[in-house]
Formats: sequence, C-alpha cells, structure tokens
Amino acid sequence: MFNDSDFQVFDDQTLAGRMAGIRAEIDPKFEALAPLVIETLGYETPIYAHVAKHLRRHKNPPMNTWVAFSTNKRGYKMNPHVMIGFWDDRLFIWLASLAEAKERPQMTYRLESMLPELAKLSPVYDISPNHMAKVSQQVSKAGLTQQLTHYKQVKQSDFLVGRQWLRGDRLFDDPKQVEQVILTTVSELRPFFSQLIR
Repeated sequence: MFNDSDFQVFDDQTLAGRMAGIRAEIDPKFEALAPLVIETLGYETPIYAHVAKHLRRHKNPPMNTWVAFSTNKRGYKMNPHVMIGFWDDRLFIWLASLAEAKERPQMTYRLESMLPELAKLSPVYDISPNHMAKVSQQVSKAGLTQQLTHYKQVKQSDFLVGRQWLRGDRLFDDPKQVEQVILTTVSELRPFFSQLIR
C-alpha cells in the first residue's frame, strides 16, 4: 500500500511527468484499495470508486489526486462521498459534501442532525471547508457549527470531516499499517456516510 515515496510524484513540476507518476505509482494503489474500502463501507446500496483522471489538465500539473467513493456510478461530486488522496505533503481521508451537492438543503439538515455525534470524534480528526485547499482545523463542536453555517451560507463551500497524515510520518514506514489505518478511519466515518446517503 502507500509509503513515503509516493509523495515523490509531486516533486515533478511538469504536467507530463507528474501525471505519469500518478498513473504509475498512485492510481494502481487506489485501484487495489478500492474493493477494501467498498467492503468496509458495507452499505446495502452499491458503492462505486472514482479515481481522479485530471482530464481537464492541459498545462499545470494537478496539485493533488484522489479516489472517491459514492453511490453514483457516473460520478461523485453531487453526492456525499468518501475521498482518499494525496497532496504533496499529506495523505487525507475526507467524508465530503461538496459545493456541487444536489439537494443541498437536505444535506445541511442531515449534517446538522449529525453534529453532536461528529463532535465526539477523536481529536485526531479534522474539518475543512474546501476540498481543493489544505486549510483545516481540529474537529470540535464550535468548529463544526461554524463550518456548517458557512456551508449553508456560502455557495462555493464544502463540508469535510476526516483525517490527515503528513509526509514523513512514521506511519508510512509500514505500508500494511497505512492500509489498516485507512480502513479503520473509513469504518469510523461509515455511520455518518450512511446517514448522508440514506
């Protein structure tokens, strides 16, 4: 599974070089991980894996890459999903409801009902209002409330809760341990994912 050398694909500053690295090094690991994540999510409705293709990239290399899991076979952005991916300096797992979410009022209602339980997550969890930026903060009741208010009021905002591990973390010394931590995190997020997609 993943190790610290996977981050090296982002050291290449060219579009062709970085895309080649992503396709050769990271995407096959996403593909191998996908069935394990789908099994861990274990929902009655079929779950589909969507590996980022970066098809709109023609000049600048992608800043991050990911695989997303949703109940929609054709895509994920309009649906609640679990996203696992890399920036140049971190591995992340997010439970996400994006700006593009359909039935957004219904999503905000469900998120609001989940806030008390989300606030009980371990402090190793983070929240973020933007899946395309590294900005985040430790999960807290106040932070969750503020982020949900932002999600309600700002059309282009996202609602993310999950975990991150920085490049160089000792976790990456043991790829099997990385896999286990990912699946444990997905399992912990599963009840919230289930509530969002019901």
